[in-house]
Amino acid sequence: MGIINYPGNLSPAVILTWQGETVANAISTTLKKFPYTLANESVTEFTITAATSAKTLALTRKAAKGQRFFNDTLNTFTTAPTSGLGLEDLVAAGTKANCTIDLTFTYARFFDALLEQMTLTGPASNNLANPSDSKAILDTFTHAVPSGKITIGYKTATQSLKALPCRLVKSDVKPGPAGKPPAVTLTFELDFLTGIDAVRREAMRKLIAMDWSKIARLGTDAASGKPEIKLWRQNVMAYLVNYTDMARGEQFRAGLVSRHKGKSAVVLATDLRDDIDGLVVTANHWGQAREDLKTERHQRLLSDLFGTLHQSTWVSSPVSFLREIGSTYGFNVHKSAALALQYGSGHCGEHAQVSFSVLADIIKSPGAQVSHAVFTGNANIDHAFVVYNLDVATVVQTLATAANNTRVKKGEEIKVWNLRDAITKNSPKLGYVMDPYLDKTVMKPTADELLTALNNKARKASVKDTDFLAFAGEYPSSFTTEDLRKKTEAERKKLVKNV
Repeated sequence: MGIINYPGNLSPAVILTWQGETVANAISTTLKKFPYTLANESVTEFTITAATSAKTLALTRKAAKGQRFFNDTLNTFTTAPTSGLGLEDLVAAGTKANCTIDLTFTYARFFDALLEQMTLTGPASNNLANPSDSKAILDTFTHAVPSGKITIGYKTATQSLKALPCRLVKSDVKPGPAGKPPAVTLTFELDFLTGIDAVRREAMRKLIAMDWSKIARLGTDAASGKPEIKLWRQNVMAYLVNYTDMARGEQFRAGLVSRHKGKSAVVLATDLRDDIDGLVVTANHWGQAREDLKTERHQRLLSDLFGTLHQSTWVSSPVSFLREIGSTYGFNVHKSAALALQYGSGHCGEHAQVSFSVLADIIKSPGAQVSHAVFTGNANIDHAFVVYNLDVATVVQTLATAANNTRVKKGEEIKVWNLRDAITKNSPKLGYVMDPYLDKTVMKPTADELLTALNNKARKASVKDTDFLAFAGEYPSSFTTEDLRKKTEAERKKLVKNV
């Protein structure tokens, strides 16, 4: 008695999976056996050659206009019609069948270059923001600004794998109606690991780049919940978890501490700020000046590219993956900073994490000339940075009262501190601002200048003038907390202006 029992031709569904490696010092080993799944129509064709004791069978797929050979319900490939008798032999042989696959796929070269930089191992000398070969990265995309609007074009490449070993690991046969063919689904596991070499490692990375390319093209907010987008993101996430060298990221972070410990607060405002800026690309933009196109061309072009991802397909932004990793694996500020430095990109929050983490360790160092670091940001605008060399005496826990607050919604909880009070209480010691996210021409380097900016004419005109900043942490800390949450809205509005 056979399993398929159909003498005619039929088109089986084919699921392709593979396993990769896990580098030393990976983010986690929990995904070491993760089954990466190929379910991307950028795989334009493949042929599986399966030899059994009875015969040799070829399962072929060559997509063409009007013939996708893809099952949307199963989210997987289908093949051209093939002999039911041959499939019967293959299913009976199972893992004993001798199988290989020839496969062709297309990907956007930028995402391969991005993955390569994010998963570099070895000495922490270069990253995406400061690569050993900028041209190799910039040549993977085009950048234009027609009518003042940034337009990014991705250059593609086609890759072929030949005679890659694979094995049939699962067969699912569902009988069809009388006289109709059964529904056959075959799962093959591609074997990259036996005889692994640089060529196969590169091929695995490019398959992940293929998925990331598709997320960037299709992963809008409206589409982000679709099964195919979720599957591609799972593949990219697992690859980053398995291939990111966290020890290398920590080398970057420790290097910043080593280069700048013992420096005065005013010197750090320039030296440390510039060093962090050189290692982390601004990966979004909201109208403020960022990297200079002439003096920081590499970072500016990448910043523009990442800005388009942030605005159109957020789930494809490297910062989206970075933050999900940090949340999933419970990273503290130091690990988050190390990851941002390894990946070489971030929003204001990542720039602030690096600044705070490094300043905290500088403060711990012998001979430190800086006393405190405050992880902070605007209280009514969504922007993070660090204020240092000022001590926060009181943290106010309240509920937002300003309808135009873009950090939190009206009625939501927020912790704040009074910058004006801190400047007065810490006098004559001067406070400074560390904000490498912004261009130096925009950043206010001292706490006094920041306070002035918080209350300038533009802020008053938009009813956002305030003495308060958001509070996310301080090192070292000895503050007291004042809780205003049970007070009326009118009372809170009077005590914490325009927040």
